[in-house]
Amino acid sequence: MGKTISAAEVAKHKSSESAWTIVDGGVYDVTDFLEDHPGGKKILLNSCGKDASDSFWKFHSKKILTKTAAKMLIVSHSASVTQASTSTFGSVEGQAKL
Repeated sequence: MGKTISAAEVAKHKSSESAWTIVDGGVYDVTDFLEDHPGGKKILLNSCGKDASDSFWKFHSKKILTKTAAKMLIVSHSASVTQASTSTFGSVEGQAKL
């Protein structure tokens, strides 16, 4: 099993110093793209630290994800990020496999 990045870890990266977002199970480091985002830095920062799939697909095509965002991918799309849940063994954080 590969390394994982928890949803809690992604949530820590929501500033202009470190900006990560999740789209369809892929985790992207968009820090260096903030100033270049056509919609503006603020709108992109609002999508950081969480799953932004719904917002992303409202304004972008698959081409953007495969061409532009692919350079920023830090966790593969084949991994999944799940919501936090509770089991008989306690709380399990959402995770994405590296």
